[in-house]
Amino acid sequence: ILGYKPCILCKYQRAPYVLALILGLVGFVKTSNKRVIFFIFLTFLISMTLSGYHVGVERELYQSVFNCSDNNLGVLEKGKLLESLKVINPDCRNVNFAVFGVSLATINFILSFVISSFSYYLYSYAKN
Repeated sequence: ILGYKPCILCKYQRAPYVLALILGLVGFVKTSNKRVIFFIFLTFLISMTLSGYHVGVERELYQSVFNCSDNNLGVLEKGKLLESLKVINPDCRNVNFAVFGVSLATINFILSFVISSFSYYLYSYAKN
């Protein structure tokens, strides 16, 4: 977004939205939507878990199990060092972009909570 490189957890948080889009298209075509609604609920429950984990890493509540930073200190050759600097992944602990002081991982957590709650409500009252 706006030239900011996403960290590895930010990239992982995009996958549930792609899956939800596919599930939405399947639900649009299919006549019985109860199963699709359940899978959307599971998708956003996973999204909420992943974004909650990311928020915890940002707030340094725990260490990330993913490689969220680069280790260029071991590179001694100038050419290799310059190459490795071109592919630096941002650290997951640093918030590079925020909206009104709220990180995108936090916004994703809130949005995933709302969508999963709403889809659970729809699932519990669905006929088929």
